[in-house]
Amino acid sequence: MEMKGSVGEEKWKEIKGKFRASYLIAQAIAGMLELQITETVMYTTFENVRFSLPDTMPSARRTGTGRTMIRMEEEWDGIRFGLNFGKRISFRHHPIKMKRNEENILVGDLKESYAAR
Repeated sequence: MEMKGSVGEEKWKEIKGKFRASYLIAQAIAGMLELQITETVMYTTFENVRFSLPDTMPSARRTGTGRTMIRMEEEWDGIRFGLNFGKRISFRHHPIKMKRNEENILVGDLKESYAAR
C-alpha cells in the first residue's frame, strides 16, 4: 500500500517502482517461509490525482519503441495495471480516495471482502 497526498505522472512512476520492490520482497519472504502467494493486490491512498500530460511537452506523449501504450488512467483505475519483471505481470490496483479531517490529517476507509472470488 502506498500513501500519497497528490499523485501525478512522475509520482505514479515512483509508486510503481515501490510496488515492484515490495512485491519482490514479499516473494522472497514467502520463498524463505515456503508459502505460496495466491494473489497480490496493490493499493494507493491519495487526496488528489492528476494525470494530464503537459501541453508544452509533446515528447511526454511518446512511448518507447516496441512497447504497448497503456494510459496512466487505465493503470490507476485497475483496468490494465501491471509491473515489468522481464515480462509484464498484471495485478489488481485499488485507488482509495482520502479526505482531510479538521486536524488536516488524511483519513479514509478501506473495506475489502475476502469472500471466494
